[in-house]
Amino acid sequence: MMRKSVISLVIVTALLAGGCTIEPPLYLRTPVNTELVLATRVDIRIMWQPGWETVWGYNWNEAIYGQLGYRLPGSMRVHIYGHDASGALQSHVTRNFVGDNTMLDIYPGTYDFLFHNNDSEAIRFTSDGEYGDVWADTRDISRGLRESSPVYTMTQKLRGMDTKADEMEEEPVSLPPEDLFSVYVPDYFVSGNLEDYTYENGRYILKIERELLPATYIYLFQVTLLNNDGRVVGSSGGAAVTGMAGGANLTTRVAETETVSVPMDVYFDRNTDMMGAKVYSFGIPGCNAYDTESVAAAPQGQHYFVLNVSYVNGTYKNIRVDVTDEVRALPLGGVIPIEIDVNDFPPEGGSIGGGGFNALVGDWDEKTGSTTILN
Repeated sequence: MMRKSVISLVIVTALLAGGCTIEPPLYLRTPVNTELVLATRVDIRIMWQPGWETVWGYNWNEAIYGQLGYRLPGSMRVHIYGHDASGALQSHVTRNFVGDNTMLDIYPGTYDFLFHNNDSEAIRFTSDGEYGDVWADTRDISRGLRESSPVYTMTQKLRGMDTKADEMEEEPVSLPPEDLFSVYVPDYFVSGNLEDYTYENGRYILKIERELLPATYIYLFQVTLLNNDGRVVGSSGGAAVTGMAGGANLTTRVAETETVSVPMDVYFDRNTDMMGAKVYSFGIPGCNAYDTESVAAAPQGQHYFVLNVSYVNGTYKNIRVDVTDEVRALPLGGVIPIEIDVNDFPPEGGSIGGGGFNALVGDWDEKTGSTTILN
């Protein structure tokens, strides 16, 4: 069963001292020896649209395709922003730690804390200046790498065939992100008064409970092929979804307005004539996916699911399906079922074989036909 992760964050501040008093007083800039502990619990049946299990019918083999839902983080990073006397943020410090705890010294005062996992191979983190927000994004795939693939529409161009690609706007193609969780805790006061702390196991501790929520969102595309009769045998080039956010501000939870296409692998079950695909993304551009008003005010845009299909005779083509309404209705991710009638997209004879998927929007050849998206 797929689940989404909700992680309880506990910050434990331990005041280490001999006896019951600390000398000199903390407010005289004596540092507090602080232990941060992440206590996790899993409750990932929420976050997806209600009843997603009844929509998702693809036989997803986790042993082969990987875990369907999120994986819990293995290592973390904390960004600590101190406040000066006027309340402005001071330059922040970071600490990486493996597991659920780390030790650091911190002075009494007001702070902003940002926590996120840092165990991704694809995601890169940048700070908007010494005092600024933290952004997450992934690198764009190079044009040379994209155009080195024997993609169907690129083959058409090389052979001098007509294509509508030149009429379409190009969009960068980015590496898909991975499991990313974050939480921002602003204006938190670290007290120097022992009366504000509880005493447990020989230490004065202060607990702050927050939830680490996903900052990347999983979309599952489920394609049912109608009237296939053995003609489609798989996907040599995979698929992509267009118009997704290129990154996200982890401090504000607002996704970037720049749009990218995100590629994904596609798996085919010949017994049921169904295709399944999972993709991570930073979601709908220009909004906070957890804020319904922010989602409603997000910039207008279009999202296409572009599927490369391979036929039994060695030919292949790309099929574009408009999934704008479905993506916009699922800002936190979810299942998008699609039906494609193969009679509307039959194989063509005489094409050279090959595979690969060029997700550059400007290189897609738009195909028309009757395609039904299930609600």
